Amino acid sequence: MARPTCAQLLPGVLAALAFILSLFGSVYCKFLTFEATEGNSDNDTPALYFGIWYYQFWTVQQNNIQGTVILETCENYPDGMMYMDAKWKSARAFSALALIIGGVVTFWTILAWCLYPSKRTLQMGGILYMLVCLFQGLTLLFLDSNACHNNTLMKNIQENDNEDNGANVTYSSSCSMAAGARCAIAATVFWFLAAVAALKVDPPVRDPITVETHAVTFTKTTGPDGTTMVSENVVKGQPISVGEQHKNIENVEQQPMEQPV
Repeated sequence: MARPTCAQLLPGVLAALAFILSLFGSVYCKFLTFEATEGNSDNDTPALYFGIWYYQFWTVQQNNIQGTVILETCENYPDGMMYMDAKWKSARAFSALALIIGGVVTFWTILAWCLYPSKRTLQMGGILYMLVCLFQGLTLLFLDSNACHNNTLMKNIQENDNEDNGANVTYSSSCSMAAGARCAIAATVFWFLAAVAALKVDPPVRDPITVETHAVTFTKTTGPDGTTMVSENVVKGQPISVGEQHKNIENVEQQPMEQPV
């Protein structure tokens, strides 16, 4: 079996990297952030992070050994606390489409090293990668949604923190990109590169299946006493591929049979 070249492995490798980045950017709770602009100087106030599907929740715990410890977890958005506008809902839909379609096509592309698809089939995969690239880029609509411009949960966390801890914490009025958004941008680039590679690279070719051929001749002789003898002579020929064998059989069937002398 012929091994695929580095160029033939490129679409699957790029798509796998894009899928990992897409999964991290879409599911992780650090897509955008609000930095603390003012606060108690004695308290290290962490930034607030929000993702497309989850937000980061943190609590401050006191430990006799380590002192003040901040525990961070990703939590579901509380019901009724956040109003998800059209851009937020669109970002969720596009992130789901990018993960589902991109994951399926990526898995197929990796299996293509063993399935030997045609050039046209591989190009269809490239078109799907381009579509996933579009979906991934549209997840950045989350940066222009209510999660960034009218985040009621952020305001609620700020008020509760000031009441519980007696701090005067103020967060920035506008959000900024966090690790998740940067991963989404990188995933968009890698989906595009995977699409170009799938459209340009030739698919791996299976080794031809060959069979041995033999040329058989029969010689008929008649002895002095009138008896007839038939001798067989077998000459080993060159191996040919299965497709050529079928073609040769069709040519033989179309030729008229010669009558033995």
